[in-house]
Amino acid sequence: MRYLKLTLCIILFSFFTSCVYNTLEEAELQKTQITPTNTVNQKHTVTASGMVFTPASLTINQGDTVLWDNIAGFHNVNGTQATYPSNPVSFGNSPAAAPWNYSFVFNTPGNYSYVCDVHGISMSGTIVVN
Repeated sequence: MRYLKLTLCIILFSFFTSCVYNTLEEAELQKTQITPTNTVNQKHTVTASGMVFTPASLTINQGDTVLWDNIAGFHNVNGTQATYPSNPVSFGNSPAAAPWNYSFVFNTPGNYSYVCDVHGISMSGTIVVN
């Protein structure tokens, strides 16, 4: 009888520890499956006001959108390859009085420069797309 109780205790102990192990293993597996494989594209805002773009430089991910928001003044965004031949692609809008918004989705990685044509190099910015 004593050996039967001991054997039964060992069997029950083994059963419960294997259940706990399986539960932990399943939890780790579920955690791995929940982790997103795709990052959500983000929207970044650059404000045009006075004679500055704020922020003047951004680092973003491929597929992110940059929205320029002119809240005061007469400005534009010129990131064309005619002005910046090293830009991977061209982007920009025409000069206009505030308020206006212009957005561009950066699908091509690289380093981009842009300027307000009205104010020249004193009102310029950069975007790095990873």
